[in-house]
Amino acid sequence: MSTLKVTNIQATGETTSRAVSGVAAAHFGFNQSTTTYFGMSSNTLSSQSFNVTSFVDDGTGQMTVALVSSMANTGYTYLSGAIDTNNTRTLYSLSTASSLTIKSNDGDSSAAQDSAGWSALLGDLA
Repeated sequence: MSTLKVTNIQATGETTSRAVSGVAAAHFGFNQSTTTYFGMSSNTLSSQSFNVTSFVDDGTGQMTVALVSSMANTGYTYLSGAIDTNNTRTLYSLSTASSLTIKSNDGDSSAAQDSAGWSALLGDLA
C-alpha cells in the first residue's frame, strides 16, 4: 500500500482546497435502540461509517465506539447528535485517543436508552 502525503486537498468539482487536517478523522451513525432508525437495525453502526470498527454497549444510555486509527491525542473536536423514541435526548461524548464514549441523557440528566444518532471527530490521526 502506498502513502500519499499532502498538505491540502481538493475534491473533483470543488473550486477551493482545504487543509487535510480539516477533514473528518472519523464519522459514524449508531443505533443503540430496539427500533430501526435511519435505515439502521437495532444495535448497529451505520454502513457509511468511517474509521470505526465496532461499539460496545456499556449500559443504559452509554456506548463506546472503537476507532480503527487512533487520534494523535485527546485534544480534538467532536460533534454529536442523538434521537430517541420521544425525540427528547441530549448527547454527551467523552473521548480517549482510541475510542469515543457516548452518553445519552434526557432533560433531567438521567441516563436515556433507545438512542440513535451521529458523531464526527475532527483532528489529527496518530
